[in-house]
Amino acid sequence: MKNIPNFITVIRLVLSVFLFFITDNWTLFLIIYFLCGASDVLDGFLARQFHLQTRTGARLDSLADFLFFFAAFFRMLFSYGLAVPVPVIWGTVLIALIRFLNLFITKKKFRLPGILHTIGNKLSGIIFFFACPAAVFMGSLPVWVIFIPLLSALEETFILLKTDSYDPDIRSFHDLLKK
Repeated sequence: MKNIPNFITVIRLVLSVFLFFITDNWTLFLIIYFLCGASDVLDGFLARQFHLQTRTGARLDSLADFLFFFAAFFRMLFSYGLAVPVPVIWGTVLIALIRFLNLFITKKKFRLPGILHTIGNKLSGIIFFFACPAAVFMGSLPVWVIFIPLLSALEETFILLKTDSYDPDIRSFHDLLKK
């Protein structure tokens, strides 16, 4: 029972790799895309509901999220005609740089890799998850999609710089202030 959330996460990793290779079947792509999204919600729910959270599971989940979002964005961009305005490209680059800085801070300060599971980071994932396929249908990714991810990346930086202990499940900067 303890390994079920991790098993679901590994399935998301495998399905994410498949996304790289689906170049001409939008329906199959969307089915696997939404299965990945459902598995992300399910593994976290099961881990929290049944107290099966592990450090390995949190790291696997972060890796699976990264691979999924990269594979999905890459494939939507190069196979399914996702148009990305220049401000979104530059905003995405800035967000990626901040995220890499956060990984560096986490590794240096706490001696382990990790991404915080803040509300802002979860909201960023939800926005990306629904905005990208919708943008393929609409023809372009709207500029507003970068604002919450940018704010959540900056919030994560601030939390990492201000905290003395690593808590991947901190919900927001407000939680840090309550400690």
